[in-house]
Amino acid sequence: MEIKEPVVSDRTFKFFTSIWIVPFIAFAIGGWLIYEHFSKLGPEITIKFENSGGLVAGQSVIKFRDVPVGKINKIEINNNGKGVIVYARINKDAEPFLNETTKFWIVKPEVDYSGVKGLDTLLNGSYINMYAKKGKESIYNFKGLNGQYVDINSGHYYVIQCDFPVKVKKTTPVFYKGIQIGEIDKVTLNTINKKLIIIARIYKEYGNMVNSSTRFWVQSLLDLKLNDNKLEVNMAPLPILLLGGIELDTDFSKKYDNGYNKIFNLYKSRADAKQRRVGTGKPHFERFAFKFKGNVSSLEEGMPIKYKGFNIGKIDKLKIYYNTVFKGFEAECLGLIDTSNFSTNGKDGFKNFKDLASSGIIAKLTKTNPLFNKSVIILEENNKTKVTFIKDKKLNAFIVPTQEYKASGIMAELSKVMEKLNSLNLQSSINNLNDVLKTSKNLIKTSKKVMENINKVIKTKEFRNLSKNLNGTLKNLNKTIIETRKVLRGYGSNSLFADKVESTLKELHDTSEQTNKLLHKLNKKPNALIFGE
Repeated sequence: MEIKEPVVSDRTFKFFTSIWIVPFIAFAIGGWLIYEHFSKLGPEITIKFENSGGLVAGQSVIKFRDVPVGKINKIEINNNGKGVIVYARINKDAEPFLNETTKFWIVKPEVDYSGVKGLDTLLNGSYINMYAKKGKESIYNFKGLNGQYVDINSGHYYVIQCDFPVKVKKTTPVFYKGIQIGEIDKVTLNTINKKLIIIARIYKEYGNMVNSSTRFWVQSLLDLKLNDNKLEVNMAPLPILLLGGIELDTDFSKKYDNGYNKIFNLYKSRADAKQRRVGTGKPHFERFAFKFKGNVSSLEEGMPIKYKGFNIGKIDKLKIYYNTVFKGFEAECLGLIDTSNFSTNGKDGFKNFKDLASSGIIAKLTKTNPLFNKSVIILEENNKTKVTFIKDKKLNAFIVPTQEYKASGIMAELSKVMEKLNSLNLQSSINNLNDVLKTSKNLIKTSKKVMENINKVIKTKEFRNLSKNLNGTLKNLNKTIIETRKVLRGYGSNSLFADKVESTLKELHDTSEQTNKLLHKLNKKPNALIFGE
């Protein structure tokens, strides 16, 4: 048997063997994923906020156009002790948007009387929203906003001023015929003239709704109208009741001018905004001073100044003080009058008003409604009170003569009635009447008791037998009289005794007849003796 020699194989190392294929593929995939991650990884940025706003490191994200473009890595307190610093890594594809136009703000759930905001954060938590456009220079350090950023190019902005308290805030809607066409962007206070300054943003698609003829007013919560003898009640929708609202109207026949270089006034109601205006010129206000004595309790700032039924101005400032000379209160009013109401095509309104005042004018304080303590100042012609147009340096206003308040018309009649009522001692009269009523009640009670007692007496047997006994007595008396007359005939008709007896018998006979009549009445009506026939 032949034995074969074993063959020794070559044991040199070979890299590409079947056992290394799987680790190699895994390493290649891992390397590709690492490359993919770092290739998309953008720069790290810092954002300063007043507080963290519910952000969580390693979880909260940064969104741009509702797409996640970054993630928050770390949050730490600022070294200067003011606010926090948020460190975030931005994706590389969003790096071109990190420039001077970039804005960041925190979106978190907020609940107020206007509703719930940031509903998408209830499940995933707060996040940072980003607004940006492509710019020239890259920036990596930012200061976050306290609220949502609004692009000024997304609408048209207008300034509205207001001199009375109004329920508006940021995001309060602006309506035209019930359709929201904008919202309030900012509300602030002018520290110089103490007026509210409201910045309204009208959406871009409604930009042509506003021109220099536009008027804004506070939307009414409740409207009452009388049409065809029917009272119509219209209540504003619930959102307006909660948030308030501003409405506008525009004269579209006027050439569109975008309302530039105009500060709009906010009116209290549609009626005030739609009030007729006279004159042809632009508004021109001059300051005038009015001093009133006597009953000045109805004066208040903002009350109108009227001429011939038209509003031409209003009281801007008011000061009331005690006058020791006539021992009463005196009011010093500073009013603004729009002299453009007196303008004509050929003459300036201020000149026309100056001519009117120089020919004689007087200001009267008049109450428009007897039920309310509301007044207006009315200007009337008066030849005896000519106004010299020289400004008072202290008041910086033209002085207009005034007339002490006196009630007229229905107010005067009402005052007279009230004076008469006050002059009557109504309280004592009422007290006397009450006493009479009490006495009458007592008298009625007493009369009832007397009647009850009389009825008891009438019903007794003794009272009933009284008439019978009297009848018997009278019959006997009549018999006696007849017998007596027979006896007297024996003495002669001409004797003195016969005359005296005859006269006595006659009186007894008459008394008997009267008694019979009385008894007859008592038989028919027992209580006639007390109450008469």
